[in-house]
Amino acid sequence: MDINTLRDKSVLVTGGTRGLGKAIGLEFARVGAKVFLTHKWSSVSENDLATEFLAQDLPPPYVIESDVSDAEATKALMTAIKAKVEAVDVVISNVSFAKTINDIGDYKRNSFELSLQYSTWPFVDLLQAAHVVMGRFPRYAIAVSSHASHDICYNGYDFSGPSKAALESLCRYLALRLKSSGVRVNAIRPGFIDTASFRATAGDRAVDLLQQHGLLLDPQGAARTCVALCSGWMDAVTGQVIVADEGWSFVSPIAYLTGEGLPGKFPETIP
Repeated sequence: MDINTLRDKSVLVTGGTRGLGKAIGLEFARVGAKVFLTHKWSSVSENDLATEFLAQDLPPPYVIESDVSDAEATKALMTAIKAKVEAVDVVISNVSFAKTINDIGDYKRNSFELSLQYSTWPFVDLLQAAHVVMGRFPRYAIAVSSHASHDICYNGYDFSGPSKAALESLCRYLALRLKSSGVRVNAIRPGFIDTASFRATAGDRAVDLLQQHGLLLDPQGAARTCVALCSGWMDAVTGQVIVADEGWSFVSPIAYLTGEGLPGKFPETIP
């Protein structure tokens, strides 16, 4: 994929050193963007990340440790980026954290507020900090959401789902508030992706079952959706939630139970 409009643009992906965040960073690097990845608890070393990018003939990303739940840390993050580039052109808010709920006794107000602190509000902090430190908002802002935000309840997602629902609602309001500043604000809902956070919430057994039935998706698809939204070709799209799950979310539950009528995978090449 060659999108000249993103060449040399600066892209920030929070929680970007593994899983979907890393996949997003790789795809933006592939089209020539300068990629900044943040982490707080990642066990991936900067050298390993650089090696992975270089192995694909891509320039290594800038890796910055930052706590997205801390507004002052987010300002410091933008200041660190400002030392290397003039401004951030794209912000992808990918960090999410929520307590896994097992029963009603796990419902604690401080636990829910912690989820909002990590999964919802950082999107606002990132945009405000970019404006304060760099003098302008990013042209594109994307929040990574989840199907659990909508009308599906996943086991253990009691706090994660509402946090993502609030995130999607904020995207719509931010899209209107920032339209006059030239900002496009959208959210994506990826399908099932085998990541450390997904395994921590859903459990290894659930992830393995999804794998057996071919329901786990390559994160590259959702990552390329982010690139497309920031390419300039989709500038009429703002305030929207883009579902990037290859259509799995509208397959009948009966098909999942019986195994009959499940759609196959997209072909590698179009006939």
